[in-house]
Amino acid sequence: MSDDGDLGTAGAGDPAPAEVGAKWAAGRRNRVLLRRALAGVLVVAAVVVLGLYVRTSRLTDDSDAFGPDLAPVMSRIAAENAAVEKEHPDDYVTVVAMFPMTGSLTDIALNRESIRHGLEGVHLAQVWRNRQPSSPPYVRVLVASDGPQDWEPTVEAVRDRTAQEHIVAVTGLGASTGATRRTVASLSASRYAMVSAVITSDELTGFPGLARVAALNSEQAQAGVVHARKVNPGLKAVVIKDLNPADSYVRTLARFYTGSLAGRERVMELSFDSSTRFSGTVLDVIAERVCNSGANTVLYAGRSEQLPALMQALSQRERCARPGVTVITGDDASEMNRKVDLGMWGDTRIRLFYTALAHPASLALPGGGVLTAIRARFEGDDPDSFRRMFPHESLDDGMAIMHHDAMFVALETAKAFAREPDVPSPQDMANMLTSGTVSVEGASGPIRIVEGGARQTKEIPILQLNPDGTSAYSGRVTVTDGAPGRS
Repeated sequence: MSDDGDLGTAGAGDPAPAEVGAKWAAGRRNRVLLRRALAGVLVVAAVVVLGLYVRTSRLTDDSDAFGPDLAPVMSRIAAENAAVEKEHPDDYVTVVAMFPMTGSLTDIALNRESIRHGLEGVHLAQVWRNRQPSSPPYVRVLVASDGPQDWEPTVEAVRDRTAQEHIVAVTGLGASTGATRRTVASLSASRYAMVSAVITSDELTGFPGLARVAALNSEQAQAGVVHARKVNPGLKAVVIKDLNPADSYVRTLARFYTGSLAGRERVMELSFDSSTRFSGTVLDVIAERVCNSGANTVLYAGRSEQLPALMQALSQRERCARPGVTVITGDDASEMNRKVDLGMWGDTRIRLFYTALAHPASLALPGGGVLTAIRARFEGDDPDSFRRMFPHESLDDGMAIMHHDAMFVALETAKAFAREPDVPSPQDMANMLTSGTVSVEGASGPIRIVEGGARQTKEIPILQLNPDGTSAYSGRVTVTDGAPGRS
């Protein structure tokens, strides 16, 4: 055998002439190089195809894209999109609905039920916009994930496909987490139109192109304290705050709870860090401190994921249960607003209230400011009402209402450009959204987006959450320009 291995033999053990062996070896080397080149081409082609698939699937209406729990509403969105493309091929705009589909609950701060309800609200607004007779633009919806693992390629896909898909705005955008902030900051750098449904952190303000329909944490904190004074006129409150450095929601809620209390109302502040192990053990020790403090109220600036541990710890201590300590928290508690078989805490004398972003009670409330036509979208007998399209779903967590309203704001803004010869760009939309001229009658009440993108007046419902996950409407606080009125 030669130094080239099998290149040195020509047949059945007979040595090949030198010139034949050389030509054969050279040919084989060429064939090897050719195969390697072809393999390289195939690899490159596969990467390109895979890249195109991934980029395409970043913005999608595929019913299977995000799991079987979202397939029914995704199928409805896909069917509506197909009808728009068939009936109005030259007269539609597209809105991208972003939800954090990946990451732990701590990372994304939205459970799957909340995401499903949010998509249902987006679709409701889409359907009603498209049912308007001879009133362009018609609307398609593409769904995308802005979870911690997804936000960057998703934002890139939105930018790359804006012209191709007629994208005019992004809505949804998840909760007040680090990934949400990075998504908003990246889109805002190019002044891309965004309408957030449930971002509440005061730190996520001042981004060009961003309009918000939810009450800020500063407003929720003030509304919560107003209600706390109503429940316990001699208010003595302990502020419990989560120190998770990645969570803007908990950080701002804590700051404004503390700032909303008068000097004698504030007993003390205690803290834990949900990003570390054994936070439940820390909350158990915190409960002991609360029950020994003489406080009648806890203002909880944390996420719902850790709240049952605190409620359980408080209800196991007679010094808290006997006087009936009240716990008040922000809108993230809506994540717990679903019926459960096993109670989340043991003693019903420990009451839990939270400031909600929206609630169906407001739809029927006399003087609540919700138009009859908007109410009918949710509770009417029309086949396209929420009640008829999603008969087994609940509005109690407010997610469908808030995401409907964010989508509705985006669509009404796009409608303002209907007389223009071209589809408005996301920058055109952003200019309109933050100009102080957008006013919409939403399901959460009248929505006026003031200059800069904030909502001027909010009706903040106060809900009491029961241990079994059911809730009861306990009133509302009107907030205008950051100042709360009466409960």
